[in-house]
Formats: sequence, structure tokens, C-alpha cells
Amino acid sequence: MGIKLTSRGFTLIETIAATAIFCVLCFGLLPNVKGIMENFKLQLAAQKLSQDIRTIQQQAMSEGENYKILFDVYRRDNYQILKGFKSSRVFLPKGISFLWTNFPDNTLIFTPSGAPQQGGTVAIKNQKKRLYVIVNVATGRVRISEMAP
Repeated sequence: MGIKLTSRGFTLIETIAATAIFCVLCFGLLPNVKGIMENFKLQLAAQKLSQDIRTIQQQAMSEGENYKILFDVYRRDNYQILKGFKSSRVFLPKGISFLWTNFPDNTLIFTPSGAPQQGGTVAIKNQKKRLYVIVNVATGRVRISEMAP
């Protein structure tokens, strides 16, 4: 009778090879994960801005007063929500900025009817991508687009 040897583990070479393959895959995917996170932040900022626009539209109708959003296109990192002399400032996430807006005086105004005084677009961007928050002139409908209007 001979001695029967059975292997129940991995050799050092097998472990090192598996670890090396895993590291190569991780470092190859790392730039993709960063790009996905940046695009997620941009999408999140556009949705937050759209939500704030819809909220002030509803508040203008329910309170019967004008509401405004003033876009800071000089610092490019915030906007103010204004009602009379009261205001609150909302900052965009780090790495996201305003590119341009075509609202007069960089201000979107909703009247008590819920309609904007003028429709327009706000462009926001990260390092690689742009999104456009578009407000319809007649209805005040807000949408996000990857294409400029």
C-alpha cells in the first residue's frame, strides 16, 4: 500500500497569480468607476436643480407671490432661491458648475400663475459631460436633457 497525498489548499504560486490578476482587473476598472461617479454627481445636481425649480413654481402658485432663482454664473457653483427679501443659497456638488444660462439677468422668475416670466435653459457640467435643465416658457415644465435645446 502506498501513501495517497491529497491537496486541500492553494500553492503560493497560485495565490500570487490570482492576486495579480485581481489587481490588474481592479486597476483597469478604477478609472471607469471614477467616471461613473462623476456622471452620477452631475445627474444628481441636475435633478436637485429641477426639483427646486418645480418646488418654487408650486410655492408661487400656492402663496400667490413671485419666486425667483438667481444663478451665480460668476462663481458658477451656487444659486439663490428668492421670495421678496428672503433667500436661501444652494451649492452645487464639488466638481459641478454652471456653464451658462439664457434667463434674463441670470434669473428665473415664476409668477403666481405658476408660469415663468420667460422660459430658458441652464447648462451645468463636470469635467467631461454637460446636462441642460430646460424650463418651458408656456407651462413651466422642467426637463433634463443631454442635448442643448
